[in-house]
Amino acid sequence: MLAMGIGPIGPFEAIIILLVVVLIFGVSRVGDLGGALGKSVREFRKNSKDDGSTDAADTLSSGEPPARFCDNCGEQLNGDVKFCAKCGAPAQATVS
Repeated sequence: MLAMGIGPIGPFEAIIILLVVVLIFGVSRVGDLGGALGKSVREFRKNSKDDGSTDAADTLSSGEPPARFCDNCGEQLNGDVKFCAKCGAPAQATVS
């Protein structure tokens, strides 16, 4: 009877990969890597669920225009400026 593996990787190959990872990073670092990987997956799932939560109609109904940011450096643009004060890049025009 053959043991089932993960896709094309069987149990023997998985053990070899695990041993190589332990040799490269050490036993204590493997736990840290696993924790960091789990945290990254949780953050990714959380952020992918939050993407659709804001509605454009909600931001427009408040009467204030949505905040604008520079595409080049990420600095918040105040008012109806045409250039970023931090990096000098041209700001995108607001859509009316």
